[in-house]
Amino acid sequence: MQESTPFSEEELTLRRVCEICGTTYTLEEAGEHFFSRPYNYRNGCAATCLTCWLDCGPPRDRSLTGNLLREFAAKLSPDAHLVVMPVHRLMFSEPIEFQSGSIIYPSGIAKLAALKLEMNKEVSESLSFYQSATTFVNRETYSQTPTIAFTYKFDWDGLWHGSHKSHMEFIRIFSQIADVKCLNWIRYKFCAIDIPDVLPSRAGQTKEDPTMSAALLYNAFRREGGIIAGDAFNSVLTKGLGLPLNEEDLAYNDFPDLEGEVGNMALYALDLYSAILQAEYPTAQFTQLMALLEFLADPTDYTKSHEVGKIIGRYVATNEVEYEKFKARYYELSGKKDDATGEYVGYRTRIVHMGARLESILAAGPRRQLLKELDGYVRTVIDHMLERSSWSYDSYLAHRESMKPFLK
Repeated sequence: MQESTPFSEEELTLRRVCEICGTTYTLEEAGEHFFSRPYNYRNGCAATCLTCWLDCGPPRDRSLTGNLLREFAAKLSPDAHLVVMPVHRLMFSEPIEFQSGSIIYPSGIAKLAALKLEMNKEVSESLSFYQSATTFVNRETYSQTPTIAFTYKFDWDGLWHGSHKSHMEFIRIFSQIADVKCLNWIRYKFCAIDIPDVLPSRAGQTKEDPTMSAALLYNAFRREGGIIAGDAFNSVLTKGLGLPLNEEDLAYNDFPDLEGEVGNMALYALDLYSAILQAEYPTAQFTQLMALLEFLADPTDYTKSHEVGKIIGRYVATNEVEYEKFKARYYELSGKKDDATGEYVGYRTRIVHMGARLESILAAGPRRQLLKELDGYVRTVIDHMLERSSWSYDSYLAHRESMKPFLK
């Protein structure tokens, strides 16, 4: 094999089963040139024969049945491994695949029995492996909740030889990846800023004991895997029952285009918005909403507050009167000064720079109305970006410059 795709003699001659067509194959049967560009067979050689990788075999069954190795076969390589995590407080009836390559499965659908959860003696007798085992998280734990599955490239040996503390860090990283791959989009589409009752849990948190989180990891190339588990997160959601979804809800035509610059900016905006939904205090939600508006106004650089108002006004106003009204309102929300006293009365300045809390500035009713108002501005811009997520950012900026009114 070429130096960029080294395999040992054992790896070359190991007989593997193609998860797509069921035939037995070895890597030595494929010519060296197939593993690199333009064929890139290395990216799927762990569980896919060369014929299926080149899509020259019989028609594939592309239905989602919970057969994880078949459904992720084309994405499993010596470097990319399968990650499966429970997702508590999410209720639906059919598996859903997202453009990001992730799949969410209803409770009990993901077939984990086919995954060989065994590690070598050095790992299985390590302290960190024992610490994960003491949580009693196993395959049965996964059957109690929906699951999210995706592939991710990481140092397999490096992870398993790490400490329990590093395993908790990996769980948090995998949970953030799950957010980006679909959970942030789900929260944005179906969760309201003033109704925390329906928020799904973080990916990884279990139903039986939400203080415990887990990630099942499987290396299809080596045919080995295991579960890391522990108290990775500082808090859990307790309000409400979670988010029920139906098939119509999960029509995800506006999921960000991952090939577009605007789509990737929208992905980050969804990540920031997800954090806002999960913030526990109105003051935190307010400051994060204002920060998100600043990001949406210019994802590439710092923009002064009065310029942010001008830019966001292009999205929310339909005429010059509305535009001027919004600019004045944004000034009130950010850094307004009282003309008579010279004191700052703008909410953002009072909170961020003067230590005030939104709870002390506004009563409960007006406070909720303010957060919903800001939420409306944010959603107007994010929706606009999602509709144009395949665009380059330069094209998007040119389009935004043509939006009226924006003259003053």
